[in-house]
Amino acid sequence: MGSAENFIENNQLDSQAKHQKLAQLLTRADIWQAANEPRRQRNGISSGYPGLNALLTAHGWPRGATTELLLDQAGIGELTLLLPTLADLTQRGQMVILVNPPHIPYAPPLANSGICLENLLILHPRGSKDTLWAIEQSLQSGSCGALLSWQGRQSLEHKDLRRLQLAARNGDSIHFHFRPQSELANASPASLRLQLKSSGKQLALKLLKQLGGTSGQNLYLARSAKLVRRDQPLH
Repeated sequence: MGSAENFIENNQLDSQAKHQKLAQLLTRADIWQAANEPRRQRNGISSGYPGLNALLTAHGWPRGATTELLLDQAGIGELTLLLPTLADLTQRGQMVILVNPPHIPYAPPLANSGICLENLLILHPRGSKDTLWAIEQSLQSGSCGALLSWQGRQSLEHKDLRRLQLAARNGDSIHFHFRPQSELANASPASLRLQLKSSGKQLALKLLKQLGGTSGQNLYLARSAKLVRRDQPLH
């Protein structure tokens, strides 16, 4: 009888130790929990477009996550899509960072769209390693409301994209990452993926993927005035 009691007691202690280890493991920021994702998804920030908000699980851009935007060429009006959100964030005193934009942002129409230029920062790190470091550090700093990054000539590896997704989650920041349409067939850890195309005076959106929600829907949005100086490319 004593041996049986000892066996049961040891099993209980072993079970408690396993539960404690599991609890410690689940507190790590780099562990994704499906049960927590619906709560995170609902904590979005409005895109400024009711039709788009209605399609998104978070009822807006997912906070603490990467949103990937795939387009055939830069300067088709992609910034139009983000203007309401960027204006809202900067007006509330939050910093918006642009990393390696392909063209010089055109200040007058940005200001006319409500963006507080003093809260807009542009970074041009040298080389892919410094770029990845700058994006990751900015996202996880906790002082960045949103960060926009453009993929350069060298595509980021999946593990690097995953690092940026985790950095956005740790800093509770919104990460918009622009990539060429050629990346469409490649898997991505981004929580949200949208395909953007120019369609006359409109911007055509296709919802490719969203974590915890449906995809495949199409949406057309009017484009704003010229937002970049395309005659003055930065690189």
